[in-house]
Amino acid sequence: MGYLVLARKYRPRTFAELVGQDHVVRTLSNSIAEGRLAHAFLFVGPRGIGKTSTARILAKALNCPQGPKTDFNPDDDICKEIEEGRSLDVLEIDGASNRGINEIKELRDSVPYAPARGKFKIYIIDEVHMLTTEAFNALLKTLEEPPAHVKFIFATTEVQKLPATILSRCQRFDLRRIPDPLIVSHLRKISQAEKITIADEALLLLARQAEGGLRDAESALEQLVSFAGRTITLEHVLEVFGLAGPIETRALASAILAGDGPSALAKLHEFRTRHRDPLRIAQDLARHFRNLLLLQIAPAEAEAELGKEEKQTLLSLGKLPEQSHLLSLLEQLLEFEHHLRNSLAREVALEILALRLCEQRERVSLETILKKLAVPGSETRAESAASRPSPTPLPKPTPAPSSTSSPAKTPTQKPTSPSSSAKETFLNDPAIRAALKQFDARVIDQSS
Repeated sequence: MGYLVLARKYRPRTFAELVGQDHVVRTLSNSIAEGRLAHAFLFVGPRGIGKTSTARILAKALNCPQGPKTDFNPDDDICKEIEEGRSLDVLEIDGASNRGINEIKELRDSVPYAPARGKFKIYIIDEVHMLTTEAFNALLKTLEEPPAHVKFIFATTEVQKLPATILSRCQRFDLRRIPDPLIVSHLRKISQAEKITIADEALLLLARQAEGGLRDAESALEQLVSFAGRTITLEHVLEVFGLAGPIETRALASAILAGDGPSALAKLHEFRTRHRDPLRIAQDLARHFRNLLLLQIAPAEAEAELGKEEKQTLLSLGKLPEQSHLLSLLEQLLEFEHHLRNSLAREVALEILALRLCEQRERVSLETILKKLAVPGSETRAESAASRPSPTPLPKPTPAPSSTSSPAKTPTQKPTSPSSSAKETFLNDPAIRAALKQFDARVIDQSS
């Protein structure tokens, strides 16, 4: 056999080799052990996380000798035939190429025939959402009441395109994106097996670049081996994929959080000289701010997703920013991504975006202003109370004159509001006055 790429060479062959899909493995293993096998399975999830591999492993478990069982030997003849795609009892169909009603009619006509060697006749349809409406309708009756020796296994990346009539006839499994630590561990095993020396920082960056897809990470490692040989450093990863790098991304994020526009522009100029992709820089920024927000809201989940080392690195950067600040930065990054993607001058657009993000530090939201105006802080109230003089006792009322004389009208003193001094102290704050002035100008512009 000729050369096999890493994604095919290290494809999982058993349930134990599946990475990051323990919930699916547990459910399928229990179903096989108890004999509660559905007649149709649907595997849902993004690309490169193991949908087709899980379908093939399930087919092996169903048709292996003395099966169905989960602890099958992947080197058995029947299992190897299924793995290599030459089994007569397991038909793997590409839904994108065989999407018409004629192909489904041929499939439906072959359903009644018994399997040749295994216990079941299994139909695996990949990218099943590509089938036409007529093809789905032709499959409905067979899918609902197939013969006892027939199993259907579907895989799709866009489950929303499947008709509800198909979904209701399948047992659905949602495969998850694989966490970065698991991808790093798997890539390290491949590197050791292939005698590849690669830095841990490079492995972590490859895992982040894959965005939960193990196949994408394996393909990226393959490309790096072709570029740098069997010794791979972090600089090789940055150069091949046009990434900014974690240290540089943290430096740019720190400048933005501090509101330092010149430092942010200087860092972007450095990225430009090193030919870094502006869109990837913006995506790395969004991921960094999102990790900071996750670390602040759910530390346990952040450690499980990012790993202990990355969590400690983020904590070592200093005090975490406020949630409102991080949310406003993420909102602007996500809103600007579409403009950046379609911009003719991405470097200039990224500089504008960086400057706008730097301005977020100086802005005070209108909701915060109104909240402080309505309910002054305890510290402000304490300061205003301390600055007010102690109240003087009121004079005792004089006895009323005789009823024959008209009552004398004494001037009454208007009571002062207890929070008026606190409001004055709040409004005299230069930052608050500037924010209110900016808000008034914005309201005038909108009304005009």
